[in-house]
Amino acid sequence: MKKINITLSASILMALASQTALADDLNIGGSVRANYSYSDYSDSSQDKLGDFDFNLLSVTFSDKWNDIGVKAEYRFYDGYDHLKYGYAFWDVNDDLTINGGVISKPFGNKGYASHNWWYSLNYYMGFEDDYGVGVSAQYQKGISLSEFAFIKNAVYGGTDHRDFAGTVAKGTVDGTTYNNEETNTLAARQSFTLTSGDLTTVLGASVEYGQLYNSDFGENGDTLNYAVHLDMNYDGWGFQAQYLAFDFDQYDDGQIDPDKIGMGMLGGFYEVASKGNIYTANLSKSIATSWGNLTIYNDFSMVQPDVEEFDDSILNSTGVSLAYGPVFVYVDYYMAKNVLWLGGNSLGLAETHNDWDHRFNINLAYYF
Repeated sequence: MKKINITLSASILMALASQTALADDLNIGGSVRANYSYSDYSDSSQDKLGDFDFNLLSVTFSDKWNDIGVKAEYRFYDGYDHLKYGYAFWDVNDDLTINGGVISKPFGNKGYASHNWWYSLNYYMGFEDDYGVGVSAQYQKGISLSEFAFIKNAVYGGTDHRDFAGTVAKGTVDGTTYNNEETNTLAARQSFTLTSGDLTTVLGASVEYGQLYNSDFGENGDTLNYAVHLDMNYDGWGFQAQYLAFDFDQYDDGQIDPDKIGMGMLGGFYEVASKGNIYTANLSKSIATSWGNLTIYNDFSMVQPDVEEFDDSILNSTGVSLAYGPVFVYVDYYMAKNVLWLGGNSLGLAETHNDWDHRFNINLAYYF
């Protein structure tokens, strides 16, 4: 049914695009990206002095007529493709906007919640740049921004692990089979933007509650997550901080360790701690030059599990990005401990080795 919904949404978008007489603001674009990496935890990477690969091709579409509009992005990777987002929106008035389709979940620091190409650990836990099928509303009045969403289910979910951010899903990892699906999630985010001279401060809090449906047993667990967040900018300097508490309380079918849960994203499936905290702190400096805009940054995030036998997952990313016309470049150095796909295979579980893993990464993007 989810695939049918996505196909129907794409058909509607194409039909709307064909009505050129109605279009006020039609934009079609996208990007093509390549990536170089050198990882000290990979023998093949060291033997070859790194890897240089095609990263992705994305196609974006947006259109608006009067107070109604649509937006979508589809991505093609090496071996799979997926819809990142695709929704219609209605600007009811100057203060209120309503969205429907594959929408962004209102939770945590927004926009560039991390500066580096790898994102933060929040992303792999499903709390950064996350999307689902549902409806949402944003109401902005003065310094206050209130956001609400009902997300019926993940974009793909089930056994299809193509969702853009970490998503509770079905699958088997290390001999354990998980049968969970995210459904009926309510999310809310409240923030206030304060200005004083060149200083802009965004203070906020977020909460979400939803069901975790076990399809094999017809039983529901639930999840309750909340966060407080801060985003400050002053004369090119930026500071972001967030505290997040998560609890994926799945139905115990007798086949699992309830302290772990399975998640899927970007074609992969992995285990994470089912309960704990995530700490985030990012510092950045933006520098305008005659040949482009530079941003120097250090992003830090840590998953702290609520189980004594498990270990923290830590990621520190130091780097610089360059925006020059249609070209955008990330140059990053990652230091990771017990981190998925950076020398590890999970988040917040018992570490397999006590060493730090390192990766040097360059991502090149051309936007059209």
